[in-house]
This record gives sequence, structure tokens and C-alpha cells, in this order.
Amino acid sequence: MIQLHLKSKRIALKLFPAAALLAFSAFAQQPFQIRVVVLSDQYIQPVQALLQEWYPKINAILYGPSFPLPYPEVKVSFEPTIFSGAGAQRVVVPAFALDNIIHVNEDYMTRIPDDYHAMLIHELTHINQHHKDAPNAKWLIEGIADYVRHKYYQKDIVPRLVLDANGNLKGDEANRSSHPFQVEGYRDGYTVTGAFLYWVELAKDKDIVATVNRALHDGNYSDDIFQRRCGAPLGSLWHEFLVQSVR
Repeated sequence: MIQLHLKSKRIALKLFPAAALLAFSAFAQQPFQIRVVVLSDQYIQPVQALLQEWYPKINAILYGPSFPLPYPEVKVSFEPTIFSGAGAQRVVVPAFALDNIIHVNEDYMTRIPDDYHAMLIHELTHINQHHKDAPNAKWLIEGIADYVRHKYYQKDIVPRLVLDANGNLKGDEANRSSHPFQVEGYRDGYTVTGAFLYWVELAKDKDIVATVNRALHDGNYSDDIFQRRCGAPLGSLWHEFLVQSVR
């Protein structure tokens, strides 16, 4: 069941009857139900259609076609403003996923009306990942989510760093010339790690993403997987990736 809850103080209260359908997919062995209960119908159809297609599809990408969906229900909650972190680290964020719920910043949605589909794919990937607690591998978890977003949904992934006209990382605040980035920039996460994983997939091991994702899911991930699968430690692979990125 995929259930959408949209909340807004800027609109008059308007109730719509619940819409439900039983969905089947070539990517899912079990059927799943989609139920929509909303106050505003602005995002009903596009979000419903997106999750209906991609929830089982991402599961198959990460685990194979016979792997069960992690939850019988996925919720998308549109909220006026959402935060991540606590204390001095508390910041407004566009969206985040927790367990089977995607929390979406409604104000952010109004400012990027053409970009929210890709954002939801990233967050939906986290629901499909359904990982054990892995605080030291957050970079990899976020990198896999962006790998899925850019390779399979936006289809704009490239096996190198994406630089602007000044040679800076496009859309990333990391300093490419800094020593930490040169040594272990793969830990930057998101688009940088996604591009790195795609390069490793093409150059070293076509199954690397599925392998490390499954290790994260099962709670037995370690960086040594890259050494065993690719014949080199992460630092060496990153150096090779950097060299070919600036050719």
C-alpha cells in the first residue's frame, strides 16, 4: 500500500474519497496496494504513478526480481517545513526517508516543481535499501541512492566527476583540491559517490553496487569488500577515478 498524506494551511479543507488499486509489476513477486488519502489533489496522480512504478522497480535493481518488498505500505507525508538533525546541526531539508515514510518539505516542492520526481526517487531508494544501522557507511548509502536516481531515473550519470567551467564540482560544496577530498573524496556521498560507484561498476566489477548494498542490508558491510571484489582498496580506486576524471 502506498499512502499519500498532503497537508497545507494555505488551502481550504477539501476531502477526496480514498482511491485504491491493486498493483502488479514485472519487478515485484507480490502485489501491493496503493491507497491515496489527501487534502489537496495537486500531487496525487504524479506521485501515485511514480511510486507505483518505482517502488518495485528499485527493489529489483538493488536485490533482484524475486526479493520481497521491504514494506507492504509506503507513506509520503507533505509537511509545511521539515528539519533534520538536532541542536546546532538542525537544518531545513527538502525531504528525508525514515522507515517506510518519505517526509517532504512542501515549501521546497513549490520552489522546484520540475525536480521533485528525482528527489522522491532518491528517498524511495532509501526505503528499498532497508539497511541495518551503519553510521560509518552513510556516504555509501547516500551514494547508492543517487546512483539509482541518476543511472535509472534521470539517466544522466557519468563515470567521472562532473565539473563546472572553473573546474569546481558542479552542485557540490566540497573542495576538489583539498587533501581530504583527494585522499577519500568517495566519502562525500550523494552525486560524487554515485559517479564513483558507476565508474567502479564499469571498470572493475559490474555487480559492485548490488554487492555492497546487500552487505549493508544484511549488516556485514566493510570497506574490505572493495579490496576483495576489485583487487584494490578504496583509496587506490578513488585515486584512479580522480585521474581519469580530469583527462
